[in-house]
Amino acid sequence: MTQDRPNFLFLFSDQHRGDWMPYSKPVKERLGVGQLDLNMPNIRGIMDRGVTFSCAVSPAPVCAPARACLASGRRYRNCRVYQNNVNYDPTLPSFYGKLRDSGYFITGAGKFDLNKGNLDWGDGFHDTLERMGFSSALDSEGKMDAVWAALMEKPGPYGSVLKKAGYLPAYMDDMVARGRGTGVTPVPSELYADNWIGEKGREMIDALPENQPWFLQLNFSGPHDPWDVTEEMQQAMEKRTFPEAADCPWEEIAHNQAVRKNYGAMIENIDRQIGLCMQELERCKMLENTIVIYGADHGELMGDHGLYGKSRPEQGSIHIPLVIDASRFGGMENHCLHTPVELQDLAATFLDYAGVQRPDNWESVSLRPLLEGRESQVRPYAISELITRGRKGPLQSFGCITDGIWKLILRPGQPDRLYHLEDDPFECSDVADQYPEEAERLRNSFDDRGGKKHPALAKYTQTFHA
Repeated sequence: MTQDRPNFLFLFSDQHRGDWMPYSKPVKERLGVGQLDLNMPNIRGIMDRGVTFSCAVSPAPVCAPARACLASGRRYRNCRVYQNNVNYDPTLPSFYGKLRDSGYFITGAGKFDLNKGNLDWGDGFHDTLERMGFSSALDSEGKMDAVWAALMEKPGPYGSVLKKAGYLPAYMDDMVARGRGTGVTPVPSELYADNWIGEKGREMIDALPENQPWFLQLNFSGPHDPWDVTEEMQQAMEKRTFPEAADCPWEEIAHNQAVRKNYGAMIENIDRQIGLCMQELERCKMLENTIVIYGADHGELMGDHGLYGKSRPEQGSIHIPLVIDASRFGGMENHCLHTPVELQDLAATFLDYAGVQRPDNWESVSLRPLLEGRESQVRPYAISELITRGRKGPLQSFGCITDGIWKLILRPGQPDRLYHLEDDPFECSDVADQYPEEAERLRNSFDDRGGKKHPALAKYTQTFHA
């Protein structure tokens, strides 16, 4: 017997690219990773009980902006966080606050990245989260942020744990010198960041209220670089080979395999932590009243086109995993949908299931009609964009738009690039010259933000092209 309002367990990774998931073989082949050898039984279990979105996109492929879009239900240009050095503005309403005001208990642990700008996490429950609507929290630093905060002599919750155990100097030395190194971490398994976050998540599950609906967000630090792993994690990958990076320079291929093994090890370790949390939720007899979500803020290029990291318009950077198990509240089971959705659509989805009205000015669309099989599409396009600081010049920017089949990349001062993702999932062949009508369709749709433009705005825009 389920309660009227569901609980939410949101499992959120950092930099997990959307094609490195336990999809069915046909989906893997369409995404270009047919030979991907990863064991993710717990994430696969969520997929079996729910709906998987194989065309989910980060609205801004960088940590803090993506998470600000998610919190605010807005796209990048309206989220007020344009790079990692800016804190979330608590005066901007968030879905956390909307849920709290409707009676939910809001909590979570790990890397929220909503208070990243000043590198001050305090004891983990700081003013930003409290003003946003959290009832309690343990916000901790990401991998490199633990180093920067410690250098400023104000280590956050994770750095403080390492310091107390005597491992902080070794951790800092390793992280600063690591780069793309693939050696094992000097930190013991029980203090490895995602294992520590998983443990804190299970403690929070044990302490959840029994007489109040709740929302718990567990934010893993991995598989974000640097690619530090424990010895046990590395050994599990020793005999495996992963799909080669697309268009990767030949001299990088051997090292790229080592990086990909560590990346895969981090994903499998997150899956293990998810399994332990799910077991704890079931032991506490709360699973039947809970919607379970797995996703990530953005992807990782992982050597495609000789590039690593995010902050780029290519698929490895903007394509994210997204799975929602709402089967206990009328959602379909074991479905995979290849329709465009965006990370911030989770905000409206949470409110929809909680019975809370979505603000009219939000750019978040509820995925509930898709989860229940009432609609096949809730938005025709997904958009990702970002403003970045050039290393040797002024600000740079990009925008991209996809309908799941075609994708257009726009950069100021450069020709627009068009790709047919079903034939070319890694964007190796620009076909803008061959299909100008598709490029024009996507270009116009990007200008309209993927929706219908008000007639007055349409005439206004035309004046700039007269």
